[in-house]
Amino acid sequence: MTNIILRILLINFLFAGVLYIQGYWYWLINFELAFVSSVLIILGSFSGYKKMISKRLEVGEGMNDGLMDKLEDPYDLYDEEKSENLDIEEKPEEDLAKVIKEEKKRLKKDKQTIKKTIKSTPGIFSPLRFIPYAILIMSFIGLNNNHILDIVAFLVGLGVGISVAIFLGKKWISLAN
Repeated sequence: MTNIILRILLINFLFAGVLYIQGYWYWLINFELAFVSSVLIILGSFSGYKKMISKRLEVGEGMNDGLMDKLEDPYDLYDEEKSENLDIEEKPEEDLAKVIKEEKKRLKKDKQTIKKTIKSTPGIFSPLRFIPYAILIMSFIGLNNNHILDIVAFLVGLGVGISVAIFLGKKWISLAN
């Protein structure tokens, strides 16, 4: 992992050196600020969500077989025992209305609650995500106020930073497993 990071940094410094020597320092500043902030944002997001999932797994929240069965076959269409006993013509319309009401109640109960939202906030509100966003916003405002903002260079820096961060994040996750 460190070899990959060192290679990416070497390529970035070579690119920065070429831009500086050629005299494109506006382009260099825009590119580097966007690149660094986008890499930090993506890696901070990966880190925050990884911590959140690790905490949930430690507590014992995880995928169980019943939940997997429900996700794969939510209406029990492939369950042999239930499909043999199912005959729609035998049920009166009153039972159908009752089943629909029960299903609506179950769906309302399954909606995300405040408790679930509170549990997911550490991944959303982690400082590893807010600080890079602040860097991105402040760098954009600073470049714009000093009249050296080059949108093309800034967007290229964001794009390259995002792709590099996703590549690094995938390597980081694969090494952690």
